[in-house]
Amino acid sequence: ADPSAVPEVWKVGPGDVYTGQAQKAMYLLKENPQLFEGAVEETLEALRDQREVEEANKEQAAIAAGKEEPGKDALVLRKRIEEVRAAERQRIVTEMLYLKVCARFKNLKVPLIPSIKSGGNVKFGQLDLKGLTTDIYSQDALDLVREHLFRIIGQQGSTSFMGGLAVVQIALFQVGQVYAMSALFGYYLRRVDARYQLEKLAGNFGAWGETDAAEAPNPFADDKEGAQSLKEYISNFGPQEVARMTSIASAEAQMAMEHQVTALFGDLRILKEKLVNALGMVTSQEEATRKLEAAIQANEVESIRITSDDLRRLVLEAVAYGALLNDSEKQVDTIYELTPASSRVSALMGDDEEGGRYLSE
Repeated sequence: ADPSAVPEVWKVGPGDVYTGQAQKAMYLLKENPQLFEGAVEETLEALRDQREVEEANKEQAAIAAGKEEPGKDALVLRKRIEEVRAAERQRIVTEMLYLKVCARFKNLKVPLIPSIKSGGNVKFGQLDLKGLTTDIYSQDALDLVREHLFRIIGQQGSTSFMGGLAVVQIALFQVGQVYAMSALFGYYLRRVDARYQLEKLAGNFGAWGETDAAEAPNPFADDKEGAQSLKEYISNFGPQEVARMTSIASAEAQMAMEHQVTALFGDLRILKEKLVNALGMVTSQEEATRKLEAAIQANEVESIRITSDDLRRLVLEAVAYGALLNDSEKQVDTIYELTPASSRVSALMGDDEEGGRYLSE
């Protein structure tokens, strides 16, 4: 038989998992997927119970310490052991979260794109984009996904690039940042759309508490036809709401997103440093563009050649990854309380500027 006619074995995603629990879950996802969710829940419950036992032991140790002064070395050792165990739990949960997102892609019959960190010509093959669009978004959210896609595509060259087979050469850092920014956009969009749909439902059913209708904060209270779009709804956010809605809720979700981006493109901070060094000092956007094109041609920075069809798929996958990560994060948090994120997304983007800016445009 022609080897090329044999379908490729389904792969979980470009990222590797290392913990024993995650490797077991990955095996089930490949070979016996109906057991996958049960195995993940069992692992999360075990980790939750382990943490509760450690917290109880910590309280007992604190009480005992009040009666008998422990040595300094013993305190340092105990604290170190607690930190190691907490870090190991976080790593397991992060990998489980990553696999849950991969499982969603498998259910959608959408294979995740492979690593492209080596650069060169990139070809992903044909795919029905329904699994990355209408199958996972409300119509309100889909309109904003479409706007985001057109904005990204429009930034990558002339209008002739809109032809499906037209090819553009892009620095690997640029396409990595596009993926990271799009994943963040998908995460934020899912979070905002959930609130939007809930408030619209509450307004339509007149269930917005006991607030007087004239003072009701619900924007849909007097909107019988639901005419306010999701984009208009977002535009009414104040600074505090924008800050809250454009942040990743948990450290584990942030790490799962970074894991995907790094597996695909490598460390964006290193790629950015190479690009900045290749450009040197620039005084205008035109000069930066000219120097970047020269650096790409001279192979001074890693780059890829990609068709507009494949770039479209890459952007849509990234947005979907963020949205499905938000879903999976909520599911995991019902079993195992996740760690609140303590920082913005600087490591993910190569810097911390412009995170979530597309939501308000």
